[in-house]
Amino acid sequence: MSRKNIYDKDLFYCFLRRFWTDGTIRNSYRKAEVHGMENLPEDGCLILAPNHCNTLMDALVMLRSYKGSTVFGARADMFRRPLIAKAMYFLRILPMVRQRDGLRNVLQNNKTQEIIVATLENNVRFCIFPEGKHRTRHSLQTLGKGVSRIAYSADEKFGSERPVYVVPVGIEYGDYFRYRSTSLVNYGEAINVTEFFKNGDFENEAQAVDALRKELGKRISELITFIPDDENYEAKWALVKMCSIYKKKKGYGDFGTKLYDSMSENRKIAEQIENLMAEDPDKGASILERAGRFEKERREAGISIYSFRKMCPKWNVAGKAAAALIGLPYFIYSAIVSLPMWAAEFMIRNSVKDPAFKNTVSFGVKLGMKVILTPLYAVLAFCLAPWWLALALLVTYFPSYYYFHDYIEGCRRWISDIRLLKNKKLYKTFKSIVKDFRA
Repeated sequence: MSRKNIYDKDLFYCFLRRFWTDGTIRNSYRKAEVHGMENLPEDGCLILAPNHCNTLMDALVMLRSYKGSTVFGARADMFRRPLIAKAMYFLRILPMVRQRDGLRNVLQNNKTQEIIVATLENNVRFCIFPEGKHRTRHSLQTLGKGVSRIAYSADEKFGSERPVYVVPVGIEYGDYFRYRSTSLVNYGEAINVTEFFKNGDFENEAQAVDALRKELGKRISELITFIPDDENYEAKWALVKMCSIYKKKKGYGDFGTKLYDSMSENRKIAEQIENLMAEDPDKGASILERAGRFEKERREAGISIYSFRKMCPKWNVAGKAAAALIGLPYFIYSAIVSLPMWAAEFMIRNSVKDPAFKNTVSFGVKLGMKVILTPLYAVLAFCLAPWWLALALLVTYFPSYYYFHDYIEGCRRWISDIRLLKNKKLYKTFKSIVKDFRA
């Protein structure tokens, strides 16, 4: 059954998503967590409004976080070619024109807005990134008014029949640029737009829309590790990571630790930094200057921040060396069978100018090439080997691409630990900065 409207059910789309896409999205992250699903109302229409920090991966982790149907909004310039526009429509993505695209083009949003309102009226969620463009920072850009206008229009049309909600969402990653990092989708308390507009003392639509925009921005900032976007941003984020590593030497958004708990801890540290800057600006400036210098030295030395987790890094180095040796045979096998994927991935990633798009490239290569390689390997295996061996080869093939990446990341951290052993002065600097901040 093909759909006429973007919100209609499409069996082919559902098949691809359930059996192909969702699994690839999940496996693009070593650990993926969804928090706050209980905040999603069941008695009305939902407009999801997440922060936008990691290109297409933001939409993908949002898509996977909910099993039901979701329609998305994306930059209108991505729809210029008819073939791409048709593909985007199939993927349930609508064009959203921004003010920078010109007033004449912005008027096209009126038609899109009608489709969105119809989507909501048919009980299909709509997701829009109110910042308008992505940026790899733990902060927020100024929100646009698009989401508020959509909410206002939906409320005007059918708000008297059932409420319209705008749901703030926070998205966080362990690393914006490394494939197979971690992802957290954090749903916040929904804003009942119907009640918001009804109870607010607004003289006109413009005031109501602007008030909702400001309230939404406030709520999104409470769902992420929020660091004010000022000249000290980089040093503040470095200090947050340092304090979190020092306090949670067995965690920090890694194996065995809930990502939501790590994010909450990071939020507390960020708030402590702001309090220090307000109460003792000189001390705060001094610590941030040292944190910024430490971060620069750490990066120049090629040492991962995670290497500072262990008080006795020698044991850590020995353990990782043993793990690398044990896992080497399967790594070699993984490198061979997934060669077409990782070779294409590395080549494309190196040609991408915006580093934030690199994880999207890794996801896309895996999603596309496994359609070709899986049946090809299956035919070759069962034609050239006994059925039991062919089956074993296929089973070990499926996780090979992810293991290949995880093994390289493990070796990177192992080498980082070795470098830290040779740079004890940097480790002492790390501890002294954190202790001075907490004093």
